[in-house]
Amino acid sequence: MIEKVTLIGSGNMAHWLVYAMRNAGVRISQVYSRQLGHAKALAEIAGAEAIDNIKDLLPDSDLYIFSIKDDSYENLLQQLPFRLPLAAHTAGSLSMRIFESYAESYGILYPYQSVNKDMDFKGVVVPLCVEANDKTIENELYAFAQRLTSVVQKLDESQRMVLHRAAIFGCNFTNAMYSIAYDILQEHHIDWQMIMPLLQNTMEKVKTMNPHEAQTGPAQRGDQNVIQFHLDALQDERLKDIYRLMTNYIMCHKN
Repeated sequence: MIEKVTLIGSGNMAHWLVYAMRNAGVRISQVYSRQLGHAKALAEIAGAEAIDNIKDLLPDSDLYIFSIKDDSYENLLQQLPFRLPLAAHTAGSLSMRIFESYAESYGILYPYQSVNKDMDFKGVVVPLCVEANDKTIENELYAFAQRLTSVVQKLDESQRMVLHRAAIFGCNFTNAMYSIAYDILQEHHIDWQMIMPLLQNTMEKVKTMNPHEAQTGPAQRGDQNVIQFHLDALQDERLKDIYRLMTNYIMCHKN
């Protein structure tokens, strides 16, 4: 049973992991970050030791969770002071095999959620996707994940990468669209809160119908006059390009 964990990373997801592990009664031994101030801030919440030198890792944890940028792994893993007993990372598009030369056992704890470290995690559901290099370890990680969240799913590497790709479109790109909408409203001194009921209703609709059925607007109707009116009103050529691209996509995928 996993009772003692070391956390490598101090970003947004690392903060949720500390929150979830503390609630589950998991002891957190150390928090590593390249920036000691960040490590100390999170370690204080975790009741753990803060370190900024990977050589200071202690070898007494049951699990070492890596929650760092994908391009940081190669260099950091090469500096490990010992072979880890069990390692897992939280990345959506990174193979667990990166640990093959650095850990006895290894796997994935992929949180399928977008979080920010300063948000209130209470009530936020963070699904965890689990994979490991053998079934025994996978079951161990699955049981550990169930202690952290109510939604846990075993997914293989190809499924996890599909899930991550869908999240980029469904979450990251959608939020970028929110940013555009926010800037347009701000430019014309219209309260951002005015759009909230529309956004909330759109999310509610796709809980009971597929997104193709839920689509509305001038592109869905084929209303060229309104489309051209919007294009003429946009001054930023980048926004014009995005508007045209999304309009063409919607028109080509109409029910």
